[in-house]
Amino acid sequence: MGSGKSVFCNFLAAGSLRVISADALANKHLEDPEVVRALVNRYSKDILFFTEDKTKLKINRKLLAEKVFNSVTETNYLNSIIHPLVLKDFQQIVEQSAEKALCFEVPLLFEANLQDCFDYIILISAPLETLLQRLEKRGEDRIKAQQRLLHQLPDTEKRLLVDLVIENESDLDKLQKAAAAFIEKIPYLQYKKTRPFA
Repeated sequence: MGSGKSVFCNFLAAGSLRVISADALANKHLEDPEVVRALVNRYSKDILFFTEDKTKLKINRKLLAEKVFNSVTETNYLNSIIHPLVLKDFQQIVEQSAEKALCFEVPLLFEANLQDCFDYIILISAPLETLLQRLEKRGEDRIKAQQRLLHQLPDTEKRLLVDLVIENESDLDKLQKAAAAFIEKIPYLQYKKTRPFA
């Protein structure tokens, strides 16, 4: 959260790589009727809002996040609904892809135990204070952001589990150059023995 992984992925996409966002897929599934029903049953209709044209009810993602992300139990509940759907999407994308390389943006990769599904893992890292400042600029409450970060594996542990660490304190130009350098490196990367997503 706040590390700059999405910006890095945007640079990869600008370099003609296909990037699949776990968050984008998860948000898409928040519109699945069966997912909406399950969440309304758990949290009430208060989490719904009408679209501007008043034709469709949708999940208020900000309100859902407030109800879910301060509780391990509720986070696990939401993940139990959404994660299998996203993993199924991941697997389908891999099986149907003709690209030589696919990039996945996965915010909670280790927490979801997905590290064995990938050939190469990159960590975009930034100091805690930098993360919090970025999240505050995005309108996040500092205390709530700190609480959410506590539920994530710290970078000190992730660093030992990844293939490449990219430091992203502030310089976008430096991050863009790191993305370009990685793209050049892709043809020379070694495949690992990976397992399917689903």
